[in-house]
Amino acid sequence: MEKIWRVVIVMLLWLTCSAFGTSYPHNNQPLSKIEIHKTSFALHNSASIEVTPTLLGIKGETVEWVTVKFHHTSPSEYDWVGVFSPAKFNGSVCLDNAPELDGIPFLCTAPIKFQYANFSTHDYVRTGNGSLNIQLINQRADFAFALFSGGFSNPVLLAISNTISFLHPKSPVYPRIAQGKAWNEVRFLSVTM
Repeated sequence: MEKIWRVVIVMLLWLTCSAFGTSYPHNNQPLSKIEIHKTSFALHNSASIEVTPTLLGIKGETVEWVTVKFHHTSPSEYDWVGVFSPAKFNGSVCLDNAPELDGIPFLCTAPIKFQYANFSTHDYVRTGNGSLNIQLINQRADFAFALFSGGFSNPVLLAISNTISFLHPKSPVYPRIAQGKAWNEVRFLSVTM
């Protein structure tokens, strides 16, 4: 019986590694391409970004779609939108824990999601107007969106959106399993909403 379990575990590990290895090896994870520490700031009125709705989960949902509308007077195919959570993602929020940097202000957190500005608005580069639908999961913090130019290697922050959040951001949304008091004890917390 023990030998069968070893074979099953080895097969599962092999399948997992081969499945994930061909799609996203550890050095090709999409968010790892963003060099957020190199961000420069060019906030001005020629670029804007707005997200609706501003309050999510009104009917108890824990996953919702939002619409992001943005504009830039000098659009390029390398413009992109980043999703940040918590919403305050600039250096003034986490300056105490930040290393000494000459280029303050700086971004001290990376986006949790991103999408190219021309992903669903194919004439964005021509018009400078774009729109995206992005799905968000209640992760116990508010959200803000940012419009960047310069691609991922030299991001330039152009505009920051309004802040949005779930109605009950701190409420547990999934069952939790934790170690009990003894080694062979498991605690299960289930919350109904």
